[in-house]
Amino acid sequence: MSHVKRYFVGFLTVFMLYHSALAADSPVSSVDPSIGVLAGQFKKNGKAPLANGRLFIYNKALGPPSTDRYVRVPDLNINLDKEGKFLLQLSAGVYYLSAVKAPADGAMGPPPKGELIYFKMNAKKEIQPFIVEAGKKTNAGIISSAIPYRRVDRANRGLDATMIEGTVIDENGAPVENAVILVHMKPGIQEMASYVSERTGKDGKFELLLNDGGNFYLRVRSEYHGGAPNAGEFVNANDPKEQIALSLKIGEKLTGVIIKAKRQPEKGPLAGQRQSKP
Repeated sequence: MSHVKRYFVGFLTVFMLYHSALAADSPVSSVDPSIGVLAGQFKKNGKAPLANGRLFIYNKALGPPSTDRYVRVPDLNINLDKEGKFLLQLSAGVYYLSAVKAPADGAMGPPPKGELIYFKMNAKKEIQPFIVEAGKKTNAGIISSAIPYRRVDRANRGLDATMIEGTVIDENGAPVENAVILVHMKPGIQEMASYVSERTGKDGKFELLLNDGGNFYLRVRSEYHGGAPNAGEFVNANDPKEQIALSLKIGEKLTGVIIKAKRQPEKGPLAGQRQSKP
């Protein structure tokens, strides 16, 4: 079994066992010897728990998150409990965690400007990872360091920044507001998306910052998730599964990309088959 496949097996374990394990507030034994436990708590200002907040998990092997260079799609997201605690079973590896206050509307997407994002950070404000060892429990402790979310800082992109800029339009050619662009590293929707744009404005424009060059496959959505869309969500106009294939070298900037979107009807391809993959 490949490293990536083992990783997803671990995440399936997280999804299935999270609630019962958290309620028990104790290490979870696993029949899979490659699984370890990661537990901890998020607090605001080191005092009040981040009650029922949303926890994001990133596998370092698939790329780290960033606070100001690009927006990385989380590999998994679940809710913290009422005390801001979490207890996860993961495949052995290195992971980054972040958490935010649960949005009132429940929408999944980049947080609004100024919202606090909680990471474990060192004195230099560098995001720190956690190492999960097979058969062992890692205590993440209390995580309370946070930074306000801001739009990706042009000054911090550097000369090697890979960029895609474009516009989302509807079937009549009008700009589409409040959409996001998901970026996959492989064709097809079976693989999870790796990057996401910030939401489009009234002009329909989007900007993607990528951590490397390569082949990229773009599609438009309303939220982070990449499963079957709900009625009314934005999808690619020709087919919800359609992807726009682009190839860029590291440091290359591609502009003028046009992606046509429509609202997902109540019935149609993929409707009513919602999944949890980004």
